[in-house]
Amino acid sequence: MHKKILIVDDDPGICNALAILLCEEGYRVDETTDSRKAASLIKKNKHDICLFDYKMKGLNGIDLLKKVKDVNPLCSVFIISGMLDIDVLCRKEIKAGLIAGVISKPFDVEALLQRIADVV
Repeated sequence: MHKKILIVDDDPGICNALAILLCEEGYRVDETTDSRKAASLIKKNKHDICLFDYKMKGLNGIDLLKKVKDVNPLCSVFIISGMLDIDVLCRKEIKAGLIAGVISKPFDVEALLQRIADVV
């Protein structure tokens, strides 16, 4: 069975590139650049893994984390960001085990794929 991934990033280029990469790796992918639409996808579909950009208009990555954990507590969530201090900003969520980890932009493709494979 193919694992299902939700990608939410307000940068269309990043969102699309991640979707293509993960589809090529055999994952089923939902993607959106709209955090409000993401909230709807979270309610409608059960995802195994979520990749949420930390800083977006509307709901941010932590807001989406809370929504996905409410309906699917076993989902592995990664917060992605280009912010240098993202580990510090997500310290509470990391310590509580709510997120599988933080992935920094720009991505190291092999490291990204390995981190996702590690939680599958």
